[in-house]
Amino acid sequence: MTILQVTEIMRRLEQGMTRPFLVRADDDALYIAKGRETTQRGLIAEWICAHLAQQLGLPVPAFSLLQVPPELVSALGQEMAALGQGAVFGSLQQMAVQEFAVTQLKRVDAEQRRMLLAFDWWVENADRSLSPHGGNPNLLWSAAENKLLVIDHNLAFDADFDEAAFFDTHVFRQEAATLFGDLVCRAEISAQLEVALSCYDAAVQGIPPEWLWLDGEVRTLPVQVDFDAIKRRLTLRAQLERGYQ
Repeated sequence: MTILQVTEIMRRLEQGMTRPFLVRADDDALYIAKGRETTQRGLIAEWICAHLAQQLGLPVPAFSLLQVPPELVSALGQEMAALGQGAVFGSLQQMAVQEFAVTQLKRVDAEQRRMLLAFDWWVENADRSLSPHGGNPNLLWSAAENKLLVIDHNLAFDADFDEAAFFDTHVFRQEAATLFGDLVCRAEISAQLEVALSCYDAAVQGIPPEWLWLDGEVRTLPVQVDFDAIKRRLTLRAQLERGYQ
């Protein structure tokens, strides 16, 4: 995958826990960029999940690695420089979208609702909650296109993933009975998860080297991510056996 150069850091966004940045790249497109404050582990999860979701046909915005020149960072104030230099994760900015709301639930195709529920369970991503009382769905809605957009996977591969809480809070939790109880549906989605896993190794190989170290160029403190263990877990969880630990 081509690494695009960031030519302008425009502003920091208020939405989202990581408060990403709006940047312009050398293809003249605008991207939502996540960098240093997302943490290396979060960037790795974001990158791998974007590939898996794309392979499944989930509507994730186009994404790319972005390279932030050090001279661009040094010319900015502390707040803007928090993006960091080097490789960051970029998601193509989506125009005329809004945060997904409860009122749009039934406008999403049931098959897509089930696939997203399966995907989040598969990658142990509990960060997609929504109820009539609020939540954090990490979904966008395009009214003009009547289309869902799936974002934010930096908290996936959660070692403390709580399955009970997941099924209590997930935006599409109502689909759980069909996903896990309908044998035909379960078999079909399980097969799709297994096929999607074929992109895992290439995604891992594409991770920028600086994301693998906590101390940058010194490279004495590796990030504690066991890629083989994650792949084994994804392989097992692709069977959609609820209650799997």
